[in-house]
Amino acid sequence: MRSTLSELGQSLARNKSMTISLIVTMTVSLLLAALGLLILAQSDRTEKYFGDKLQLQVNLCTKNSTAATCIGGAATDEQQKAVQDALRGNSQVKSFDIRTPEENYEQARVLFGQSETGRKQLETLSPDSFPVSYFVTLKDPQKYDAVVSQVSGMDGVGNVSSLKELLGPLFALLDKLRNGALAISALLIFAAVLQVSNTIRMTAYARRREIGIMRLVGASSWHIQLPFILESMLAALISAALAAGGLAAFMHFVVYGYLRDTLGKITTWVGWGDAVQVMGMTTVLALLLALIPTLFLTRKYLDV
Repeated sequence: MRSTLSELGQSLARNKSMTISLIVTMTVSLLLAALGLLILAQSDRTEKYFGDKLQLQVNLCTKNSTAATCIGGAATDEQQKAVQDALRGNSQVKSFDIRTPEENYEQARVLFGQSETGRKQLETLSPDSFPVSYFVTLKDPQKYDAVVSQVSGMDGVGNVSSLKELLGPLFALLDKLRNGALAISALLIFAAVLQVSNTIRMTAYARRREIGIMRLVGASSWHIQLPFILESMLAALISAALAAGGLAAFMHFVVYGYLRDTLGKITTWVGWGDAVQVMGMTTVLALLLALIPTLFLTRKYLDV
């Protein structure tokens, strides 16, 4: 083991510039892959928060509603029943779910609690400030006008909003950011594989005399391959650590330092738990990215 570590140290010193180049390439590709996975987690979180199959949200009146249909104050039981009957009788409605004021308050607490400003606003609110809501799934998402026109003028209905129109641009932006990050990451991962190949080829050429001697004295294939594998794994671990540091900086300065404070009312943003999961996934990716090409290429260049 001591001789293997000695060979590893000599190889790293001899190929210092190639190793640094490999680490930089892998770090950038892993960081982009991590950002793509983080955006994917954000997209999933947004869909779970709002519901990925919801097209319309019907909010009933509260005691503070100012709509013309809310003159009598909070929606009565009779008005709620009339709205439910209208939704059940509409041929365009596939199904609907009911969210109570307490559930809406809890959703708002999660949303507003992301920023200091939101937390202060939440102190002035209570479950009574939130309406009963109906989340309506349509048979055809494009045909929502008939449902909107039917329920929006009913007594006890505060407002009707289309979640598809509201969230469509956000989902489209998240999809484009995710696809762009993963596409660039795939190109850089390919470049990193080529870097691994070049590093192993140059290292094998530089150590051809030592490898020849090892073969003559009967060294095993595993003993000859081990320094190359350790070198690649070390570069992968350093790259994964640097990419994790970059992702942590992104979470600190962008997500927690900007998005949660300024755009915290749009959706719930990813947290440190999501970031740690992505870091683990990119670390595994880094190790596979280093191990698989190294095992294949050492057999090719070392003929072991």
